[in-house]
Amino acid sequence: MKIAYMPDTHFGSYDQAKEPKSSEVADAMQHCLDEAVLAERVGFDGIWVPERHQRKETWWPNTTSLLAALATCTDKVQIACTVMQPTFHHPIHLAETLAAVDNLSRGRLVFGAGVGYHEDYFRCFGVPFEERGARFEEVMDCIIGAWTEDEFNFQGKYFQFEGVKLTPKPFQRPRPPVWIGAFAPKAMRRALKYEGWCNWFPPHTEELAPAVKKMREEAEENGKKDFQITLGFEGWLGDEPDLREKHGHRWVREWSFYAKEGLSPGVDGETMLDDIENMFLCLGNKNKWIDRMGEMKETINPEWLCIRTRNPVNEGHYYPSRTESLEVIERFGEILSEIR
Repeated sequence: MKIAYMPDTHFGSYDQAKEPKSSEVADAMQHCLDEAVLAERVGFDGIWVPERHQRKETWWPNTTSLLAALATCTDKVQIACTVMQPTFHHPIHLAETLAAVDNLSRGRLVFGAGVGYHEDYFRCFGVPFEERGARFEEVMDCIIGAWTEDEFNFQGKYFQFEGVKLTPKPFQRPRPPVWIGAFAPKAMRRALKYEGWCNWFPPHTEELAPAVKKMREEAEENGKKDFQITLGFEGWLGDEPDLREKHGHRWVREWSFYAKEGLSPGVDGETMLDDIENMFLCLGNKNKWIDRMGEMKETINPEWLCIRTRNPVNEGHYYPSRTESLEVIERFGEILSEIR
């Protein structure tokens, strides 16, 4: 099991009243890169980043620029977007940009893509929400066609191209691997067209294990013996006696949002933190993390697991400082060999 780290693009508070100062944004962007450099140095195998828009707490919404910056400030780690919503982008422009990132990183890019679910994002880019699935299929066909064909032609409902000669091609041949972020059964089946399945906020093990087993069986039936199961996992590593009380509210706030949007199981507010910890969250010391990762390998055994330690909070609540965020990466470095 390989371990990635997510230097999250959230920096502000949920529902913050005012826009951040330019200097604050610049400092936050640099900190994002500092986290990535440190994560590579302590031994993480990958750096993964999300795509978010229309949110005041997100200070680096442009994923491709972040991927390019990561390509220049790291040397060995895999770099991945988990996940981009390609329907917000012109497919040929995105194909060119990602090919440039793959070349800049000398073949370390993984293209994580998903249909998307935030209606605000779709309104922002003028894409009808009800067309998201069909548009996604066309955009992906165009990106991969432009990457792999000498001269790409396409006639679809939403896009038509003739004589596209994308150059330079990606560093990886025939193209970078594609992982599909998926929650719904239809979207999970879509992942089988490509090289991997990415699931952030995975459910309880008894629900996740059979889904993973089925995905692996169907992937093998489709001739994809190297199909990648990739999961997100969150939390904080430390020895403070009040660690759970200090940090747990961040995930209760975020899970409440996803439950409200119908994207995660609704759980009782009084037991929400317990339920989240039973799914994808660990708040504790080194031994607790080693035990949880051991359980994950024994029951699911994903090819990749990505750890995220930062997410936004409601204003007035505790939020780790940037120094603390760097210190927790170093603590993870001390146990990576044991949790792989």
